[in-house]
Amino acid sequence: MRLGNCEMSFFTYILRKFARRAVAAACIALPALAAHAQNGSTPLIWEVRSPSNTVYLFGTVHVGARKLYPLSPAVERAYSASRVLALEADPTDPSTVLAATQRATYTPPDSLAHHISPQLMGELRKALPAIGLPVEYAEVMRPELLAMTLAMMEVGRQGYDPGLGLDIHLAQRAKQDGKRIVELESIAGQLALLGSFSPELQEAMLRSAVDDIMSGSLSADIRDLVSSWRVGDEKHLWELVNKEMEELPAVQAQELREQLYDARNREMTDKIAVMLAGSEPTLVAVGVGHLLGDTGIVELLRKRGYTVRRL
Repeated sequence: MRLGNCEMSFFTYILRKFARRAVAAACIALPALAAHAQNGSTPLIWEVRSPSNTVYLFGTVHVGARKLYPLSPAVERAYSASRVLALEADPTDPSTVLAATQRATYTPPDSLAHHISPQLMGELRKALPAIGLPVEYAEVMRPELLAMTLAMMEVGRQGYDPGLGLDIHLAQRAKQDGKRIVELESIAGQLALLGSFSPELQEAMLRSAVDDIMSGSLSADIRDLVSSWRVGDEKHLWELVNKEMEELPAVQAQELREQLYDARNREMTDKIAVMLAGSEPTLVAVGVGHLLGDTGIVELLRKRGYTVRRL
């Protein structure tokens, strides 16, 4: 499970909130960001026009670092021109986050060991001390959420701070500037989606997360993702999304692609089409993986006849 590659959207923020105790307990210090790194990004952004409105599609990554800022003039112009900010979910609503995270754990006497194979549970107990998560925290978490928590801990070790994430950055700016924020999805809906994954997919995600962290490949993928995002490398970003699928068994890969990407892309495209029928210019900021490929939002809007151009 390569969190750097997959666009889990607001799921990552939820898990950061839940995993904070685990990270603190493990005494994981976030490395300081390199002072000499060149800052700023020129990420992917598209303009979509209808007879009555303009919508901007901004592809985000759900990790944060000071080096990602400032954003490009194209993104800043789109933000300034928009009256509305549309996010997958609003990361600045603490009450919603708290309510949703209550669904992230099992209620005793139920536990993780009842939902994954004894082999994987044994491998987890051996790997968790090296990863830095106390076993007692892991044992109460659902497998798909534990997979993402482990990956987010690795993101933290690489020096990224969810507090500097693009979703939070944009939401805070929008509130300060008096822009309306709308949600394309909801935190509860996203958690329900994760919970609807088949047991086989949930176990495959957890196994992949452990393997990637222990092998060191996840940290390399995170760096690769961020580097590609900062320069707007559309081709390589799409390769990274597909790489995530290739690491899963075929049946689970098909399930993940349909549920995590394709079905959500269709639903978000329907909502963006409603925006385009209105008259309020809107900046839509969603995980970049949702915008790419033949089943991505950009192509879905083109197929509906809208004028779409990359800025």
